[in-house]
Amino acid sequence: MKSLLILLPFYFFDVILNAQTISITGNVKDLKSNSPIEDARVRIKNFSNGITDSVFTDIGGTWQYDVMAVSVDPIYNLPNDFRVDQNFPNPFNPSTKINFSIPVNGEVTITVHNILGELIDKKSMLLSSGIYTVDWFSKGSAGVYLYTISFGNQSLTKKMLQLDGGNGIGLGEIRTGISNTYNSDVLSAAIDLEIVIDKFGYAADSTIASVFGGENFATNLQTIHSKYTLIDLHNDVLEVMVNDPNYHLADLHTYNHTDIPRMQMGEVDIQFFSIWVSPTAYTNYFDQALIMRDLFNTELALNPSTIAKATTMQQSLAINSQNKIAAVIGVEGGHHIENNLEKLYQLYDSGMRYLTITWNNSTSWAISAKDNRTLIQGLSIFGREVIRKLDSLGVIIDVSHTGIRTIQDILSITTNPIVATHSGARSIHDHYRNLYDSQIQDIANTGGVIGIVFYPYFLNGSSNASIADVIAHIDHIVNLVGTDYVAIGSDFDGIEVTPLGLEDVSKFPDLTLALLQHGYTEQEVAKFLGSNFKRVFEQVCGN
Repeated sequence: MKSLLILLPFYFFDVILNAQTISITGNVKDLKSNSPIEDARVRIKNFSNGITDSVFTDIGGTWQYDVMAVSVDPIYNLPNDFRVDQNFPNPFNPSTKINFSIPVNGEVTITVHNILGELIDKKSMLLSSGIYTVDWFSKGSAGVYLYTISFGNQSLTKKMLQLDGGNGIGLGEIRTGISNTYNSDVLSAAIDLEIVIDKFGYAADSTIASVFGGENFATNLQTIHSKYTLIDLHNDVLEVMVNDPNYHLADLHTYNHTDIPRMQMGEVDIQFFSIWVSPTAYTNYFDQALIMRDLFNTELALNPSTIAKATTMQQSLAINSQNKIAAVIGVEGGHHIENNLEKLYQLYDSGMRYLTITWNNSTSWAISAKDNRTLIQGLSIFGREVIRKLDSLGVIIDVSHTGIRTIQDILSITTNPIVATHSGARSIHDHYRNLYDSQIQDIANTGGVIGIVFYPYFLNGSSNASIADVIAHIDHIVNLVGTDYVAIGSDFDGIEVTPLGLEDVSKFPDLTLALLQHGYTEQEVAKFLGSNFKRVFEQVCGN
């Protein structure tokens, strides 16, 4: 809701004051679904007496508030200046009123232009000194319009917001606003109110208005989840589609974890899709990686209205601005380059923006966390060259799956932040895929992030986990290094079981709500959802 201030013009009156009760109403809806929001709190502060009161919306999302006001019987004198008031209501649909006054007789011209400066309507009339009103009946498309009233050598311009398109007549008849006869129309004295509307899980909205009674305030609240960018660092649905040619992103599925309809329900903004070729099922890793790349590109080409490829944060946000999901490639495992830097370059040209240095399998140049050599052997000479090339290309280094000594070697070479795209805290559950506290601190010291994985066996060592287990890993990292180093790396479709409450990509909003209920602030949750990784994405991959 945009702030709206309605003011009674400062004309000169002799008045008779009378006490009366006036009512204002409103309705509150979800910005995305347009469904009514029940039990939203409406806090109303009366600036005239300092009293704050609250009401709540009903099942239909509506509310009403009664306030004691003062009415005035005006003994009217002529205005002494040229004045144009803000239209009311604003925003509006289907009509609004514009009040103005002129101190002496003269010609008045009213024009309305759209935001591009194109003339939409015009009306001119000779008027005597007085107060006047004119209606604007929705004309043309929804949007911002500029109305200008000219009198003599003076012109005043204000903005008005038309919510919906309409086929109205535009400017209506110019008529007298207040009769200049004594003891005529009774006016309510304006009451200045602050109206704040909130509900848990939603971003609060507020307005300041001067009301006379009868006003209706329409408010669309946005969930905190949808307000901020959600970036999921790791998803393996490409592997699903390789193994099942009939599985397509466009279709809403009742199995597996990922498709575009469910991503839209989960309000995923930026998704990193993993290219992973099994080192046991194949020997031609690079060729198979290109097959997955081509599958990725084909799926995006089939769905141009809902998803598009990105390689930078700026591109991603531009795609999001078109109500599309931004899709970025990550390659999981250094075995895909087959000890060949030229193949590394080709993967980069294909869109790879992070490389997971190892999967569970070691390569000749890097040792994995699963390898019993993890403490004693790290990068080879070639491996060190790979790290330098990743830095120079602008590819994020991912150390999920990567051996302890290998990570130490990486830290001695790279000048960029590093990430663990889908890992947990080893202090919460001791698994080789999780990170020791010292490793978490090392990643944080580079400015990197840890994407919290959703795999129950990494979370608590069993097949039964919940959102609370995910939050436990977040809590530990926050307590250790702060809120700037947590991200989300679900591993959906790379895991065979999921936490209760996080069954697929449509459930991300439930994680946001749980984090808020747990006590994290809106700003902290925004960091976890995406802004922490945004920092890394921009720094390493550029704008």
